[in-house]
Amino acid sequence: MDSEESVTASERKRGLIVPVANPEGVAPLLSIAFAAHDGGDPPVRVLALVRRGAGAAAEAAAPSSSAIAAAEAYALARGVAIETRAVWSANPALDIISHASAAGVAWIALGYHRAVSGSDAMGGVVREVLARAKSMPINVAVFVQGTDHPFERVYAAFDSSPDGQAALGLAVRIVRGSRAKLRALMVSGRVEDTGDELLDMVHDARKQLGRQFHSDVLSERSLGQLFKQTPGRLLIVGRSFADEVAMPLDEVPGRDRCVIVVQGAGAPEE
Repeated sequence: MDSEESVTASERKRGLIVPVANPEGVAPLLSIAFAAHDGGDPPVRVLALVRRGAGAAAEAAAPSSSAIAAAEAYALARGVAIETRAVWSANPALDIISHASAAGVAWIALGYHRAVSGSDAMGGVVREVLARAKSMPINVAVFVQGTDHPFERVYAAFDSSPDGQAALGLAVRIVRGSRAKLRALMVSGRVEDTGDELLDMVHDARKQLGRQFHSDVLSERSLGQLFKQTPGRLLIVGRSFADEVAMPLDEVPGRDRCVIVVQGAGAPEE
C-alpha cells in the first residue's frame, strides 16, 4: 500500500474532541485523550452538552457544567492545556458531530453509556454518533469503563479494514508518547485482507515504536480467544470485529479493564 495514497482526509485533520456529561467519567476519558495527543495537535477540546431545563430561558447564556469543571481541574493538575466549551443541546449526537466537523478534528473520543432500555449495547447517543460519523472523515473511539491509571501494556486487535487501521493507529498514538508496550494482534481471515496489507501495517507500527511494539496473530476469531490473548488492562479493537464477535460492552471482564471500540473514518459524501 503506497504511503502517499494512504493519506486520507481524516489524517489531514488534527486533534481530538471529547464530549463529556458525567463528571465521574471525565478522568478516564481525558487520560486516554492526553495519551493519544500528538505533539502537532491543537489542545484537546472538551465539549459539554447540557439539556435545557423546562424553566430555562431560550436566550440564556452558555450553561455551567460540572463536567467541564472536572475536566479543567484534571488538566490543571497534570499541566495540560485544554479548550473547553459548554453548550445547550436538544440533540447531543448531532451537536457532537457538528462541533467535531467545525473544529476540524480527526477523532471523537466519547464514553459509552447504556441505553435507557438496557437492551442495546450501542444504543443512545453513542450509536447515533457512530451512524452519523460513518460517512465522514472523522474517527470515533468509544471508551468502555476503566480508570485513569497508567497502562503498562496496550493490546490492539486489527485487520486491514478502516476500523482495524484506526484501532491500530490509536494504539500507536497512545503508546508513542509513553513507556508502555503495544502488543498488536493481527486478525486475518477476511476475504478483503491480504497478507501484504497486514504486514505493511505491522512494519509501519514497528517503525514508529521500535522495541515498544510486538505483534502476534489472533489464533481464532472469537471473543473468548480475543480476551485470552489480551490479558492487559487496555484493549483497542475495531468496531466491525467487535460486532462480529458480539463483544458485550456493558460486561467487559474485570472492573479495572478498559476497552476502546474504534470506528475508522469514512469517505466524505459527495
